[in-house]
Amino acid sequence: SGTSTITTVDSDGNVGYYTSIAIGNNGNPVISYYDDTNTTLKVAACTTADCTGTSTITTVDSDGNVGWYTSIAIGDNGLPIISYYDVINTALKVAACTTTDCTGTSTITTVDSTGEVGYYTSIAIGDNGYPVISYRDWTNGALKVVPMWSFVIPN
Repeated sequence: SGTSTITTVDSDGNVGYYTSIAIGNNGNPVISYYDDTNTTLKVAACTTADCTGTSTITTVDSDGNVGWYTSIAIGDNGLPIISYYDVINTALKVAACTTTDCTGTSTITTVDSTGEVGYYTSIAIGDNGYPVISYRDWTNGALKVVPMWSFVIPN
């Protein structure tokens, strides 16, 4: 019935690959994506529901070539948690943000590094409040899932 508002959130370099979006507890979008120019995982935290305000752009992981196939969810603690592929180490990684806009130091964990794993990740938060991640194991041509029961989520 109306027109949509299209907003450029980040245009600094060649950005916006492998995007994933979640809605934070404040009702505003939080977007994870790959920055191809800097080969890093980034997060854009919108300050309005339609992202027309100035978004907070944060590099979450810059160790090598990281951030492919991102998937983001909001934990029970209201903080973003992101699964993604580490190209250099051919591994599945998870970043748990310590602030709602990911500007604080994130906890980075390598979840699986046996073979070439971590493609096409998807993350969700289970009823128990812990993340569950599905992903492709390229080496074995298999679908894998890992419940993160022992994963420490920041408060």
